[in-house]
Amino acid sequence: MSKRLKQAALAADLGVTQAMISRWENGESDPPDRVKRRMAELVQDAFVVAPAPTWVDLVTLNPGIEFVTDSMGMFKAISMGALQLFGVMREDMEGRPASRFLGGDFAETMEALRAKGMFRSDLAFAQSLGTLEINVPSGLKTVLCDFIHWPRISEARAVYCVHSGAVVDDKLYARRLERRGQKIVTRKTF
Repeated sequence: MSKRLKQAALAADLGVTQAMISRWENGESDPPDRVKRRMAELVQDAFVVAPAPTWVDLVTLNPGIEFVTDSMGMFKAISMGALQLFGVMREDMEGRPASRFLGGDFAETMEALRAKGMFRSDLAFAQSLGTLEINVPSGLKTVLCDFIHWPRISEARAVYCVHSGAVVDDKLYARRLERRGQKIVTRKTF
């Protein structure tokens, strides 16, 4: 109250729901240590004016290759590194179907992840190796990539998939494929 933070603003800063803030205030549950540390910072900081960035904000700031898709295959967020690799502006991709821009093995991986339950939170994470065809105004570009994919639940309870990857050369691709034994490896939640 001394900081004049509403529950919704505090929840956004801490990355939790407003209901969770209410439970902590009512003594129904105890916040984890990382949250206690952040709350202590807020109490000590007299100049709190804005919440911490959300996970979506952090994806967009990432200098690596990272993007978020929803269950319909639409781009939710795209990192600075991916935009640089793709050679396009953020507004050209976000809110549009990933299939319009990305093909190759990656398109098959997206379908496999959907079929295995990524958007039902059946998977804890998945790893994939393969070609990423990038269809942008300058033409078709193909690179070999190694990705990790994991579900993320939004505040609205929608399940998104975060795709975080790296471009690899032929030798590294072959070594990783040999070690994993297959192009797509999934880990179930249970």
